[in-house]
Amino acid sequence: MDMTKVLSIDLDYIMGPVIETYNSFYFDYNPSTRWRNLDELDKYKNLQYPIDQSSLMYCFNVFLKSLKYCDDISFGYEHDDILYHISDCDNIKLINIDHHDDVLSADFFNTYKNGFLDKEYDEVVFSDRVHEGNWVSWLHKENKLDSYVWIRNENSSNVSRNNFNYNLLKSYLDTTRENYKFIDYKFDKVFVCLSPQYVPKEHWHYFSMFISSYEEFCEKGANIMSWANKKFEIEYRNKSVTNKVIKETRVGK
Repeated sequence: MDMTKVLSIDLDYIMGPVIETYNSFYFDYNPSTRWRNLDELDKYKNLQYPIDQSSLMYCFNVFLKSLKYCDDISFGYEHDDILYHISDCDNIKLINIDHHDDVLSADFFNTYKNGFLDKEYDEVVFSDRVHEGNWVSWLHKENKLDSYVWIRNENSSNVSRNNFNYNLLKSYLDTTRENYKFIDYKFDKVFVCLSPQYVPKEHWHYFSMFISSYEEFCEKGANIMSWANKKFEIEYRNKSVTNKVIKETRVGK
């Protein structure tokens, strides 16, 4: 079976200094709504959102080094969109630079205090309930993931789920950039996402910087409009409904 080496970069990684202050508050799938809500609250009204410049340079340098060997580069606003590009691959060796681990996102914490991660994984398995926070577990249940390296920020609260991740995934490593050394930068596929719900709008231009660098270096267009309005989660959300409707419609004929 062929191996597929994948590099994924989530730009919420650069928000390490402040992301935990707003990480779980007032999430909204419309990023403009989320940031407006945060801006209107007294608690966040005067909050500054500085990036970690060294984190940005780290992501950008890894990205540029990978461009020397890989021209299969893709972009997306949210992280589950990576599945458009790797869902047909097998034996994936994944390296993900990200503030979040994206194995599971604790969606059911408020209703299943005990076993909320098991509940979420069951929904991934039986309902294809996949989104930007659990796409790694979707790859795992599809038997496509060979190994997973999560390069995180020191202060990521997601480390609290590491025991679950180590038990679920057959080869999992959580680490920081200071403790990880790339063997090489020869990736088969590279993906970069903005995560606009977690990166404030004043920093969205850094995503454009990655796109422009790719277009200049590889002399290819990023075809932004071909992916800008797509989201893997949405296409899978009603998969079981569609299958049933199609089946019953055909029976009716």
